[in-house]
Amino acid sequence: MGKRIFQSVGICLLVFCFGHVSYAAKTKKPNILLIVIDDMGWRDLGCYGSDFYKTPNIDKLASEGVRFTEGYAAAPVCSPTRGSIVTGKYPARTRLTDWIPGSRHPKKPLLIPKWQRWLPGEEVTIGELFQKNGYHTAWVGKWHLRGLPTAEHPDPARQDPRYAMPQQEHGFEVGVQDWHLNQDKRPDDPKGVQELTDQIIEFIKDTPDQPWFAALSHYSVHTPIRFNDEVRDAYKAVVKPDALQQSAAYAAMIEPLDQSIGKLMAFIKEEGLDENTLIVFISDNGGLSGWTNNAPLRSGKGTLYEGGTRIPFFARWPGRIPAGKTSEALVSSIDLYPTFASIAGIRKLPANIDGVDLSDHLLSGERLTRDVLYWHYPHYHHGVPGGSIRKGDYKLIEYFEDGKLELYDLKNDIGEKNNLVDSKPELVEQLHRALKAWRDDLDAQMPTPNPDYTPESESK
Repeated sequence: MGKRIFQSVGICLLVFCFGHVSYAAKTKKPNILLIVIDDMGWRDLGCYGSDFYKTPNIDKLASEGVRFTEGYAAAPVCSPTRGSIVTGKYPARTRLTDWIPGSRHPKKPLLIPKWQRWLPGEEVTIGELFQKNGYHTAWVGKWHLRGLPTAEHPDPARQDPRYAMPQQEHGFEVGVQDWHLNQDKRPDDPKGVQELTDQIIEFIKDTPDQPWFAALSHYSVHTPIRFNDEVRDAYKAVVKPDALQQSAAYAAMIEPLDQSIGKLMAFIKEEGLDENTLIVFISDNGGLSGWTNNAPLRSGKGTLYEGGTRIPFFARWPGRIPAGKTSEALVSSIDLYPTFASIAGIRKLPANIDGVDLSDHLLSGERLTRDVLYWHYPHYHHGVPGGSIRKGDYKLIEYFEDGKLELYDLKNDIGEKNNLVDSKPELVEQLHRALKAWRDDLDAQMPTPNPDYTPESESK
């Protein structure tokens, strides 16, 4: 990565908006680092309750900022959540609603809609927004939103040579998507976590005179599970037969990931960037059941239960975000776009942004007034097509095959064991009506009955 010379950013002006001073105006424009972990479950970190996986560096990072206990991915699978991060919009709005390229289920009762299989080119991504406002941008590692279609490749596929750098078509100047890091057995660097860290460090070194926005998007901890045998064996020796989490291989994949983040944090501090860098840590969906255990949450990746959508989510900015805080606010991956823009002093945003600006909540502890989130997943994966709404403490799930509804009080039943649909009919009706109105407002795509379906055909 060659040295880049940029014109230094002009003196920040004092900007007043709705009666408060722009955060960027208090000092030079801040740097922003987003760390995205692939498939990390809510319970996969020590700071979220794991007593088996060793994550001291990530735990320390979380302890130095605000840790959300009720943070969510916008979808129970990767690509739509990633789309929500870079657009600030619900997947239902962009119609990028499944992992790319998705899977086919021609014998199921429902036919999935013709959904969007790449990030629409008309979307103004967070990379493009920040580039236009004087930032150097990078998305290093997994992108999983494909490149833009061309006459030669109307439906861009992984075989397309441009697929190695599709993020550069969406406003990110630096970054390579190397699927070999996800697949290859590299016992010295499982999933390429150190390699990706070195790429981010090099990017930061090459940007001395310009603020930067960087996403470090790891392939870890997604399958296939990759690890160093010696590290795995060390975990094997201490696994307890009655432990909640027992996969030594999975633990051996998390440990080097944690170490790589420790290395990155040490570099940021050594370079004197600590106090001018906002760091946000997030996963793209819940943990994969079978490899990890999301309990007390129910189920895992690919489902609309809490184990599929609730994720580790925290923010750190020394001197700006109070350390050692936890928040029960309902926050989502859709909120990152407007929050990052606000922190950078960017006021003009594209239309139809669904996320809310969390900056006042993070910096001043102001109460977040938004108390409702929605999910739309019209696909088969580890569950059946459905949608859900969380409003306050209550969550309603609707399944599209048969219209079945489930209602849970998450404050008293985080494990979603007690379906209240029969005991609270008025609340069920209220939430169901709100969920359908939201879908109508976004013109969300719905699955349709499969005319070729029979119970016999599905079982073949």
